[in-house]
Amino acid sequence: MTSPIASRVLLGSAIFIFAPFVQARLGETEAQSQARYGEPTPELIGPQEKPVLPGAKEVIHSYQGWRLRVAFVNDAAVRIEYVHLPENNAPKKISEDEVKAVLEAEKGKFAWREEKARTGYKELNALKTILEGRQWERSDHARAVLKAELLLVVESRDAADLEKKLNKASGKATPGAAPGVPKF
Repeated sequence: MTSPIASRVLLGSAIFIFAPFVQARLGETEAQSQARYGEPTPELIGPQEKPVLPGAKEVIHSYQGWRLRVAFVNDAAVRIEYVHLPENNAPKKISEDEVKAVLEAEKGKFAWREEKARTGYKELNALKTILEGRQWERSDHARAVLKAELLLVVESRDAADLEKKLNKASGKATPGAAPGVPKF
């Protein structure tokens, strides 16, 4: 029989040791991601696909009917794309329950809230949501966007800044700055 103090120390140690494995997926290391989702499957990337985060290390996992593309910077997941693996060569929509499940898995100790378009016009709000996708913000300012009900992108609050730094470091121009195209 153990004393109450020994039980608390043991419980505290267990929480400290296993805490990294129950955190949100954003911020996980590549090893943690591989332990969760299995060996990467590079053949799942299409020849016309752009990187999830240009300049970052990208890993692709096939997991329970999903394809996850994860961008790592300094061995931390900063952007993750969730999409169903195609069935009969057709894309499959992400259901509301699946969005909730992903956001729940990605919340960690934080909370998500959906951001609603507010232009003052109901029709314009609906159009904006269609064009930009449904959006959520986590209490630590991480973001999630559901695009065309087919692709759910979850990113850390600093993903956009990291993307700019990586582009600058690689000498690549930012999108929209193509040479020979006039600036309107």
